[in-house]
Amino acid sequence: MPASVSIQHLDKIYDGGVQAVWDFNLEVAPGEFIVLVGPSGCGKSTTLRMVAGLEEITKGKLLIDGNDCTVKPAKNRDIAMVFQNYALYGHMTVYENMAFSLTLRKENKEIIHRKVMAAAEILDLKSQLNKKPKQLSGGQRQRVAMGRAIVRNPKVFLFDEPLSNLDAKLRGSMRREIMLLHKKLNATMMYVTHDQTEALTLADRIVCMSMGRVQQIGKPIELYESPANTFVATFIGLPPMNMFEGRVEGGSFKCSLFDYPLNDKQREKLKDYDGKEVILGVRPENVTRSGPVKLLITNNENLGMNTLVHGKVGGKKIVICKFAEWCNYKPGDEIGIGFNPDMTHFFELPVQEFDANGKLVNEIPGKAIR
Repeated sequence: MPASVSIQHLDKIYDGGVQAVWDFNLEVAPGEFIVLVGPSGCGKSTTLRMVAGLEEITKGKLLIDGNDCTVKPAKNRDIAMVFQNYALYGHMTVYENMAFSLTLRKENKEIIHRKVMAAAEILDLKSQLNKKPKQLSGGQRQRVAMGRAIVRNPKVFLFDEPLSNLDAKLRGSMRREIMLLHKKLNATMMYVTHDQTEALTLADRIVCMSMGRVQQIGKPIELYESPANTFVATFIGLPPMNMFEGRVEGGSFKCSLFDYPLNDKQREKLKDYDGKEVILGVRPENVTRSGPVKLLITNNENLGMNTLVHGKVGGKKIVICKFAEWCNYKPGDEIGIGFNPDMTHFFELPVQEFDANGKLVNEIPGKAIR
């Protein structure tokens, strides 16, 4: 049976007082697929390693299937971890690598064989069992690493950037395999990546992190359509959300680049911000082809079905994602654009925090104005 995971107020502080994770809280339901996403150094791998028992928890509590595992050794947590670098034994065959943990436990040979063959069937590795890792492709090696985890039948699977060493095409196929694996096993999985495509396609829920702190937890569509703050808005989405700093004045959003009239719904949302500075955000696909904002086309990328139109509003670069007819524009063309009012976002301004020496220690993203 898949297990629940309860992570309560986790902190990680290294020697010297460097804090990598701040007050991390997450409740993972049995069978749920959770993806931790964020830029390098945001604390996502450190958090996963604390769950695995590979990093000591400085403060907080970890429960796996209701059992307190805060200080329990990794080998006693009944979890399995799949690493970025595969961590296979080069002198062993695929079969021996997959059976290794069960052999260490002195499991019955018939049980080991049955479990290895079942995992090999799931991962399409039956024809590779007598080969050594060096004879396999990168994708096959990663499947062996997953097979080694599957045979243990753990309560929780942990993945630490397992696809980052693969090329783009192979990452896509392995992503689909991991999705199918999750459905077949009905397992609880926690997965770390800096790749938002992996996060959006794999996750039941995403945990978006920055500078050691959780920025938003929710379903992929929630983070995309209703980002909690400016960090999530610009990190989730490719190309990222276009952002403009300005001020709410007299029923309009005014910035140095343009004045944009607000509709009744937007004015109601921003009624407490009249005369204050805010950020207007709009995703590339929600830019319209007519409106009061002047856009100078700099170049476009025809991607077949879609076109990425690059341009400048004043001196600020923006990107528009539209259907192929937009590819007819040429560098130097100037057009009027607008923003879909139902898909336009507003945020408070970010706040920066500095230590006594003037070093930036935290940047609090601007909160979404709902």
